[in-house]
Amino acid sequence: MRGLIDGVSAVLLVSDDAAGLAGFYGDVLGLPLVEEVHEGVPLHYACDLDGVHFAIHPSEGWPGRATGDSQSPVIALRTTDAAAVAGRLSARGIDPNGPSDHGFALVLAFRDPAGNHIEVMQPK
Repeated sequence: MRGLIDGVSAVLLVSDDAAGLAGFYGDVLGLPLVEEVHEGVPLHYACDLDGVHFAIHPSEGWPGRATGDSQSPVIALRTTDAAAVAGRLSARGIDPNGPSDHGFALVLAFRDPAGNHIEVMQPK
């Protein structure tokens, strides 16, 4: 996908105890996590780490939880053309979920060949 991906947008952790995990990362590692809520996404804890969004999300309400797709961590890559990325994945036999509108970005999700949960985001 050379040329379609602009960088790492986010690293997301999904937890049954998001508040407790955020406490660990804040208290023990000193990350400046703050509560965040935005359209279509439940309360979670996030900060900026050198231009990369680091967030801890509750597993309850996590997209894909109903299908058992709540693996953590999630690597989110940034693009300016989510439709082109979806087309390239589909052409290689990978059926991405999306792109769907998450309010702040168009997001498509898929598993890489090793089973890692990957999201590609096109910021609005």
